[in-house]
Amino acid sequence: MKYNKWISIFCLTASFCLTISTAAWAISAREQEGRPSEETKADDPVFVVPKVANLIPAEVVKDLQIVERNGRWLVSDKALQQYGIFSADEKKGTYWFRLPPSDTGSHEWQDQNVRLLLPGQSAGQERTINIRHVRRTLGISYVLGTDYNELLPPPERTRAVLQLQQGSELPKPVSPSRTQDGRMGLVLFWDPVMKEDESLAQLNTQQPVMSPCAFRLTRQGIDLRNPDFDMLEASYRDKGYAMWPLIDNDFDPQLTHEILMNGSLQDQIVRELIGYAILYDFKGYNIDFENVNYDDTDRLTAFVKKISDACRAYRLKISMDVTPLSDSPNWSLVYDRKALAPALDYVMVMAYDQFGRMSPVAGPVASYPWVERSVQNMLTLVPAEKIVLGMPLYMRIWYDSKDGQPLPQEIEQWRVVTNHTAQTAAASLLPGAVSVNLEMPAAVPEKGIGSSRPALTLDTAVKPGNGLRNKSKLQVRTLTMADSEVLMKKFKNYIQWDASLHLYKMELPLETGRVTVWFEDEKSLQEKIKLVSDYHLGGAAFWRKGFEPSRFWQGFAKHELT
Repeated sequence: MKYNKWISIFCLTASFCLTISTAAWAISAREQEGRPSEETKADDPVFVVPKVANLIPAEVVKDLQIVERNGRWLVSDKALQQYGIFSADEKKGTYWFRLPPSDTGSHEWQDQNVRLLLPGQSAGQERTINIRHVRRTLGISYVLGTDYNELLPPPERTRAVLQLQQGSELPKPVSPSRTQDGRMGLVLFWDPVMKEDESLAQLNTQQPVMSPCAFRLTRQGIDLRNPDFDMLEASYRDKGYAMWPLIDNDFDPQLTHEILMNGSLQDQIVRELIGYAILYDFKGYNIDFENVNYDDTDRLTAFVKKISDACRAYRLKISMDVTPLSDSPNWSLVYDRKALAPALDYVMVMAYDQFGRMSPVAGPVASYPWVERSVQNMLTLVPAEKIVLGMPLYMRIWYDSKDGQPLPQEIEQWRVVTNHTAQTAAASLLPGAVSVNLEMPAAVPEKGIGSSRPALTLDTAVKPGNGLRNKSKLQVRTLTMADSEVLMKKFKNYIQWDASLHLYKMELPLETGRVTVWFEDEKSLQEKIKLVSDYHLGGAAFWRKGFEPSRFWQGFAKHELT
């Protein structure tokens, strides 16, 4: 009896521990499926926005000279003082300006002072400024000389801060002809790398847009992450693309909360955004505020409206990135989509990642059923013509490692199990593999219990196949569309089209584990792009430029985005 008592206690304890362990894993899996998290996106290399190196030469320019270097027109910032351009912060390279009246006749922001970063580089005790494309906004004239050009001094030297001038005479963006069926409207590419691309093709679509990830919120205002932005803006404009720079919050909920609680800082940020738009002739902005405290929902909506009011006064388009609906407070529920819609020209649905890189189970980045449900959910809150479908140009390599060792970087080192046929490999599901549940999950209100808003479905299309934790070590690696072509060619016998997910899937058995990839390629994008016309959406967007294969622009972009 004594031993039976201890055996019973041991069994109950083991059962309790197993229950807790299973429950914890189930919650973790639910939290990761169908939405990003702080760990999966804030630290994900796929979403990293680097700070661009300054390519402007650190050259000392004398007096009123204009020195030409690599397409840039360099002048001394001391020479610009005669126009009323005075330094605000020498270390940061910012200068004082005054805002002009808005195009709509509003004087709310007129003559308000704003600090802006001019494209420049420190040169000794002075700073060299590139005025090539901003000179008309700054009201700068010049005279042609034999050896070099010179600045033309204004009739009277002034101590008043310069007021920015609207109505640049520089070439305007090409107005592409509308498509005959009107299927594709806005086409936007996010560009975090911000490098000039001479090979970039023009898009004969209704409204081609480039959105460089150029601006970031800080406690001191707006940070421009490209000190040579003038050249990038001009290169895209010459190819017919309107420029809608992205503004992000660095996925920082505390920073965002402090800004949302500080009305004067918000006003400063708004003034800086308007000033930069006039300086560089932007046509709009793209707001990307993610991982915001749920308690800041109403404050976030109010801040977006404040930005929108100013942008619309100066005839700037305003768009905002939102995730598909999920139960994540900071990453999804914080967006009051119905309240935000009137303040926005476009709502960009980031239909990725269905399975983030920290997911405990493998899964696709953006399967068709999941993307379609994301669109359907959004349509209950936002007018169709304002919705832009965001699509990924990347995927994940999932590796179930038997020994816990990392997958070799070189695919030539992958030791494939040769006694497996492609069909057997595709059908074999090891522990932790996924199966697809195409039934619609239960509906939940957008703002939680008691909300009067429409009930929407959660994004939980894919779930663990056997309900057990995978004992092997699941590893994940990002794969761009460009790099995936090598994989598809080498292992084509292990790749099959999944008609339910509208994706190619590879199940590759290795001696050390198994590699699984759900591919995003031109065919999968063609499937998703149909949703734009089927649901009469406002357009399409892609994360991100630089992930696409070289033939993308002459193939998919030329035939599907026009």
